[in-house]
Amino acid sequence: MQTFEPADIKYTYSPDHDPIGAVEGGEPFAVITVDGFTGRYDDPADFTPETAQWVEENLDGVTGPIMVEGAQPGQAVAITIEELEVATDPVVVVSRCQARSPHDWWHEEDHVVKLTVSDGGIRLRDDWTVPVTPLIGCLATSPARETVFSKHEGDHGGNLDVREITAGSTIVLPVEVPGAGLYFGDCKAALGDGEIVCAPECGTRIVVTARPFERPSAMLSPRILTADRLMTVVSAPSLTDAARSAFRALKLWLEQELELTSDEAAMVMGIGAHCGIGQVSNLLHTAKCSIDRSLLPPDAREPDMPGDPRR
Repeated sequence: MQTFEPADIKYTYSPDHDPIGAVEGGEPFAVITVDGFTGRYDDPADFTPETAQWVEENLDGVTGPIMVEGAQPGQAVAITIEELEVATDPVVVVSRCQARSPHDWWHEEDHVVKLTVSDGGIRLRDDWTVPVTPLIGCLATSPARETVFSKHEGDHGGNLDVREITAGSTIVLPVEVPGAGLYFGDCKAALGDGEIVCAPECGTRIVVTARPFERPSAMLSPRILTADRLMTVVSAPSLTDAARSAFRALKLWLEQELELTSDEAAMVMGIGAHCGIGQVSNLLHTAKCSIDRSLLPPDAREPDMPGDPRR
């Protein structure tokens, strides 16, 4: 199995990057990622104004781009996360959290806490652990014509910080350049919805497969498939717009690909669709909208996508 190391860390998604390697469609491969601070805070004593400035300018380094043979512009690529393991001790940058607006708490970060992981738990104190539930914060394909900072997000994916991007899920992204150009990074040992404060950042080892296929006409934004749920993800200047757009994207998915009528899709989504927050800490805010597969009618077609966990 090929393993792609973070020897040439990128801080942007760009069509101009030289590929670090290529895989066949469906071929399992491993990706090693650094934490979102590129290891600069491995020693908490290294949290200095100079280091903090460097991290701010070089946040969320990613491993990539990895090319997928056969992927062509206009298609989509289904990325199935087979394994996701925490590989380094998690690091949290802690804020004083004194400002009235939580938006300003990011500017009050003043020290680093290094945590440990053992027996499936993140140790917060000697007598207190919380479960490890790792996720990939940044997962993207290369944009076609522009260079985007890796800490930003959009229809290409990017810094979505959606906790459902984890082992057992399939993430579907658009292909805009030949080979797709996959990037991985900004993984967390666990993350709550919203990312209002810093979560435990960690390096990881990820095993994935990637399969290109014809992009559905109703696919307007990234999608996530789990064994139980279908989910759309949208990033927009406001969380309100992102949530409404994610709802619309899921409704179109149900109509055009699972063959529900517009009335049926609206009714079942009014009953059981759930809009949630990915993150509200970045330039664009990310929302998600999902529905449990068990709510869909028995004769609804299963999504015609490679890597569907139900297959």
